[in-house]
Amino acid sequence: MVNDFGGSIRYPAYDCGIVGIRPTVGRVPSWVGPTDVDESMSAQTMVAQGPLARSVDDLRLVLDAMSGFDARDPSSVSVPPHSANPPMLRPIRVGLLTDVGVVRPEPAIREALDSAASWLADAGYAVEPIELPLLAEAWRLWWLLAMEDFRRIMPMVEELGDDAIRRAASHYYEVSKAWWSVQPGLVDYMNGYARRGTLIARLQQFLERYPLVLLPVSAELPFEQDADLASVERTRQVIAVQWSMMAIPLVGFPAVAVPTSVSDGLPLGVQLLAQRFREDLLLDAAEVIEGRAGRFTPIDPHNR
Repeated sequence: MVNDFGGSIRYPAYDCGIVGIRPTVGRVPSWVGPTDVDESMSAQTMVAQGPLARSVDDLRLVLDAMSGFDARDPSSVSVPPHSANPPMLRPIRVGLLTDVGVVRPEPAIREALDSAASWLADAGYAVEPIELPLLAEAWRLWWLLAMEDFRRIMPMVEELGDDAIRRAASHYYEVSKAWWSVQPGLVDYMNGYARRGTLIARLQQFLERYPLVLLPVSAELPFEQDADLASVERTRQVIAVQWSMMAIPLVGFPAVAVPTSVSDGLPLGVQLLAQRFREDLLLDAAEVIEGRAGRFTPIDPHNR
C-alpha cells in the first residue's frame, strides 16, 4: 500500500509499466500517525491510500481487501465495496482530455492517448474530445495548499533533512511563488480552500455527463532520476508536465494509471479519472486497455 498525495501511486505505475489506483479519499483508511500530532488539512483532504499491481485483476482484489471504515482516520467513510456498485447504463461516455493549457503532451503521449481512446471505443465506450480547464486551476491550487502545509515542517527539514530534500523544497517554493507570492498569507490559504470546494462541485457536475475522463499521467516520457534537483528551470518543467499528478489529489477523485506501450525503451501509459467512489468504472475501462495493450512486466516471480 502506498499513499498518493501528488502522484506517488500513479507516477511509479507509469514509470514501471504496471497499474496503480488512487481511490477516492476515504475509501481506504489512512494511518493517522501519533495521536498527539495533528494532521495537516491537505493531508486530511487530499491523501489517498491505494495499491500498485501487475494486473487490473490484482488491483480489484487488493482494493477490496484494503477498503473499509476506520474511526481513527478523520476522512474515512463507510461505503460498499467497489465491486458492489450498480452497473452504469451503456454506452458510458468518456472524455478524451489531452491538454489543459499547461503544457502540450509529447507525441508519444498523444499516441498513447489516441490508442487507448480507440480501444475503449472498440469496446463500446462513447469517446469524445473534451476541454476541462478547471484541472489546470486545481493543479496550481495544490501548490498553494500543500506547500503552505509543508512550510510547517520546514524547520525540521532544515535541521534533519539532507541536501537533496532541502534543495527540492527550495525549488518547489521558487516555482510556486510565481502563482502565490513568496509567502502567501492566511487569507490566501482560506480562499484557496473555498475555491477548492467550487472546483470539486464543478467537476462533479462535469462527470455527470462524462463519467470517465481519459488523460495523461504525464505530458512527457518518464524523466531522469532527481530531475527536480537539477535546477529550478528543470523543476519548473517537471511540475508542468506533472499537472495531473497534483490536480486530481486537490479535488479528491479516484484515478488509475494503466500502461499502453513502450517508447524508446521506457514504459508509457495513460490515466483514467472517474466519479467519486466509482472505482469500478476505472477498473473496467483499465481492463479494456490492458486487454489490448498487454502487460509490460515480464519478470515472473515463480521463475526467480
